[in-house]
Amino acid sequence: MKILIAVLLFLPTLCLGQAFNFNQGGPATKNYYEEIPYETINGKIIVEGTIAGKKHRFLFDTGAPVAISKELAAELNIRTISKGVITDAVMHTDSVNIVELNDISLGGVTFKDIPAIALFPDLYKCYNIDGVIGSNLMRNSIVSIISTKHLIILTDQKNKLSLKSKNSAPLISNKGMQSDPQIRVNLKNKLDLTIPFDTGDNNFLRLNDKTIADLKQYQLFDTLDNGYGASGLGAMGLQRAGNKYLLKVAFLTVGSAKLNNLITESNPDAIPAIGAKLLNYGAVTLDFINGRFYFDAYAPVTELGEPQWPFKQTFADNKLIVGVVWKKAKDLLKPGEQILAVDEVDYSHVTLCEMANSKSIFEGKETAVLTIKDAGGNNRKVIVNKE
Repeated sequence: MKILIAVLLFLPTLCLGQAFNFNQGGPATKNYYEEIPYETINGKIIVEGTIAGKKHRFLFDTGAPVAISKELAAELNIRTISKGVITDAVMHTDSVNIVELNDISLGGVTFKDIPAIALFPDLYKCYNIDGVIGSNLMRNSIVSIISTKHLIILTDQKNKLSLKSKNSAPLISNKGMQSDPQIRVNLKNKLDLTIPFDTGDNNFLRLNDKTIADLKQYQLFDTLDNGYGASGLGAMGLQRAGNKYLLKVAFLTVGSAKLNNLITESNPDAIPAIGAKLLNYGAVTLDFINGRFYFDAYAPVTELGEPQWPFKQTFADNKLIVGVVWKKAKDLLKPGEQILAVDEVDYSHVTLCEMANSKSIFEGKETAVLTIKDAGGNNRKVIVNKE
């Protein structure tokens, strides 16, 4: 007999360490429908909006509250309404001021009296943006994200959208301080998992060790490899290094679509979420008003599995480094070693913004020759293969 288990993961991507409710303010009008174009930078969704009549660029992030840079807050002379401590997706914390935006607009829709955090990590500056459009601003709307058109539809009129109930699942957004959307996916026909949908993360699935341990009894994951290191970057820096597992889910179902052989990695500390990579495979609609999530897949069945590199790179201390090393490469590489070059292309003096705004250095490659500098300052060549 097949037993279906429902698991809820009510954890926002950016959470406040004290009780402050971001769910204040809202749209100044009713019966609105706006089509808002967006651009992507390595999977990050960037939209244009206005504050106090002036245009600004924003990261569109369903996993965070509205945010603006400290510089913009000072320019606008906005008063601080509260203070707190925030936690990012990889569990780093920082203190923050909370301000109130009297008016912020997307397309022709103006939102009044929206709380925002005045925090802006260095990574965000790489995208030439001034803030974040977060879930607390969206909570009274229906939001469709259509990647094939690079378009976001913002409306309060469901009848203006062609939504199919067979492609829907429950959406929960009233459990947190910022109305971050929790969507339901099914793993291997065994378990319904309610998990945040975080467009601020350009990966597909983010899991932590605790969640994986809690779900172990349901035999959802195949372990492909294990290793050690850190590769995930949160809003405030690189995650803590630790033991890692490369995992495969044979299939998951989103709406009525089936996605086969999803590969992800574990994290010692991270807030679980489905990320923006889901948008590569279908249009997503978040109906905050009626509590429904829609996934209109571009194909009924999609194959996600692909060969993997035996390590993952990341950026730390102003260097491109080896982040995670899987067991198969443990005699070739060590976490923290600097990557000086890939196939004779120099990466010895790259910046965080150059890496954030460029395609993967391994895109289109099946094999690569790395020039590595070890902890003692010695250089060596290493051949790695995707398999």
